[in-house]
Amino acid sequence: MKKAISALLALALCLGLCIPVSAAGTFTDVEGGWAAPYIERAASLGLVRGVGEGRYAPEKEVSYCEYAVMLCGIRYQDEAAQAAAGNTGAWWLPYCVVADNHGLWDSTVMADRQAWDSQSGQPVPRQSMAQMMYNYLQAEKKQLPSEVDKAWARMEISDLDAITGRNRDAVLTCYSMKLLSGTGGGFDPFATMNRAQAAATLCSLYDAVTDGADRPAQTGARLANGKEITQDNVREILNGLRSTYPEGMPWTNESNEYTSKALYINGKGCSAFAFLCSDKVFGDLPLTAVHSDFDKLRAGDILRVQNDTHTVVVLEKRADSVIVTEGNFDAAIHWDREITRRELEEENFYARTRYPF
Repeated sequence: MKKAISALLALALCLGLCIPVSAAGTFTDVEGGWAAPYIERAASLGLVRGVGEGRYAPEKEVSYCEYAVMLCGIRYQDEAAQAAAGNTGAWWLPYCVVADNHGLWDSTVMADRQAWDSQSGQPVPRQSMAQMMYNYLQAEKKQLPSEVDKAWARMEISDLDAITGRNRDAVLTCYSMKLLSGTGGGFDPFATMNRAQAAATLCSLYDAVTDGADRPAQTGARLANGKEITQDNVREILNGLRSTYPEGMPWTNESNEYTSKALYINGKGCSAFAFLCSDKVFGDLPLTAVHSDFDKLRAGDILRVQNDTHTVVVLEKRADSVIVTEGNFDAAIHWDREITRRELEEENFYARTRYPF
């Protein structure tokens, strides 16, 4: 096994794909970009690496074989290592074989092994990217959304009919699971994926596949102020923000943007305020779950509401409603709005939580 792993490491270093250059995964050509948090996290997980001289090349297109290497890093490292150790063919062959063994090529041009020589180096279209993510979820036997869950995605994707029929369900599934997003209302299915987009998809797929099982245990975890993680202490911090971010303070998409390094996410307007508040409360604690269960909501949870168009933070959980704070509510900060359970569930809410699992 050691010999096999050594062979894989040597091969990966030659390819410039899988092994992180440092724990922080910092690259000189991604700082300040929208994808920086995703690229840094994907690098720290060992899913991507730079192209040399401290660069990541975020705009460079990703080929089928390169994406296979990245995907193998989530769950199939040992299998890929063994295949690489005995490989005498093209460098990409072991990864394509492992991907094929798990059905990751289904409903893509790579489903036909005879096409590998001609297609493995071709850029991955966005609809094929979604298909491979969908296939990964199926291979790992993850629970997929129902037709009802996917209904809103059908309305949101303006160019749904342009997506090849065999890939349409994969796009709808990944879209409704928040694993990927569109481009200005459409999905642009035939546009190719670049390395920045690949890092983002890897992070979302990693979280969906692992369910937090691969995250380190939060032994002795504390809130940002050093206090124990209780809802009362969370509310204390949130209410303390009222003086800094008072009712009616101007807050819009155009003038307010925030990146949470702990959550590996960037947002504007309402999302920016929610991520900022969450970091003020939880500090460097990571995301631990994403769910749509009203009964599990707690103070400090970030809610995406109104059919995925607005973000709020829970101040208080009541029997059949939540009290929230939010940014970009009529272009301003707003405190203490009540949203009923019925409203949340009818508008397909989902929650991000950072409470220890």
